[in-house]
Amino acid sequence: MIQRVNWEDLRHLIEQHTGPVCHAQPVSQGRNSEVAVIIRTDTGTTFVKGLREDHPRAWTQERERLVNPYVRPIAPELLWSHQGDGWSLLGFEYIAGRSIDYAPGSADLPKLTESMQRLQRIELPPIELKRAEQRWAAYTDRPELFAGNALLHTEWTPSNVLVTDDSAWIIDWAWPTRGAAWIDPACWVVWLIASGHTPAEAETWAARMPSWSSAPHQAVTEFSHTQTAMWRGIADDNGEPWTRDMAEAAHRWTEHRT
Repeated sequence: MIQRVNWEDLRHLIEQHTGPVCHAQPVSQGRNSEVAVIIRTDTGTTFVKGLREDHPRAWTQERERLVNPYVRPIAPELLWSHQGDGWSLLGFEYIAGRSIDYAPGSADLPKLTESMQRLQRIELPPIELKRAEQRWAAYTDRPELFAGNALLHTEWTPSNVLVTDDSAWIIDWAWPTRGAAWIDPACWVVWLIASGHTPAEAETWAARMPSWSSAPHQAVTEFSHTQTAMWRGIADDNGEPWTRDMAEAAHRWTEHRT
């Protein structure tokens, strides 16, 4: 997990774009930013995230900046960006929501289903994206099964989906990917299983995506093996309970499919 930095150290950079900050609320959720804070000014509220320019993942800030115009129907609007003075900062429209509840019976699930369906209708943007067959090549000898021309989010941790009264907003586009459209619901399946669904129940939710019904069975099964290998590696390196839960969920999914 990336270590947080006190946002006050960057106040002078942020206020260049927002004006004087009246109130700030640091955000503890999320694992991809050194700075994450909700700020309020006389003109409105903004969510600010950032990484040092020399951070190994600083490129994810630029990727998120570039993809934002194409995902605006389902993601908060990027209001400003700052590149320089040692920092890459992004200022987003603030969404007054909460992290999604993936538990069985949750009223949040249909909202995300609708947003994910909308995502699957977005055309692939003309920007450089990591390819699915590259991202998971270390965990399979059949990466070509994951190739495609869909825009994917892939990171369905609950903190990446904000739920309001009538919508589910997909945030944190640090790892947008080009690949087969069924991969997003497949990634979601693992999170659903880890949240208490059986593999069959989780796949029932995934089946609400048109791409799922046309997905080659062999390709999805291979992807389940890939997810098991990936999450086991993360759990071995990380050791946090939630990563072990994800590894177990991926394993259960693989067993269900084989």
